[in-house]
Amino acid sequence: MSGTAGSVAASQPHGETLGADVDLQAVATDTWVATTAQVVLPEAGTYALSADCFSSLAATTPWAVAVNARLFNVTDGTPVGVERRIQFGNINDGGGTVMSLQNAGSFSTFLTVTGPATVRVEGKRTHVGFNDSTQAILAAPRLGFMRVAG
Repeated sequence: MSGTAGSVAASQPHGETLGADVDLQAVATDTWVATTAQVVLPEAGTYALSADCFSSLAATTPWAVAVNARLFNVTDGTPVGVERRIQFGNINDGGGTVMSLQNAGSFSTFLTVTGPATVRVEGKRTHVGFNDSTQAILAAPRLGFMRVAG
């Protein structure tokens, strides 16, 4: 379901969407990657936004890598709220062990818009130290919204 999938009442549009996995390893570290988890806030007002996503990291130890996510207002080209850490791995077991870790994260915020606006989930991988990851995925992003004030 996406966009204005339904309404609790005429003054409370709401909806949610599920997006496809995105490969964060395919781009340079600290590069934001757009997901297909995107909604259109249909009218002016204040909206409660909530997002969920999974992350998967793989690397050969020692490694230190983080996966962050954020909401991005496509209409005005600005981040919504602050970025959130979904996963962090800092593993130094002497080296040479291939490891894969998964994690889940949820976050929410409020956004006030003056008219219709498009918002999406974005993710990035940050290589912190040691070896970089060999796989970094932001998976199954979900984005929901509900208008809470006019």
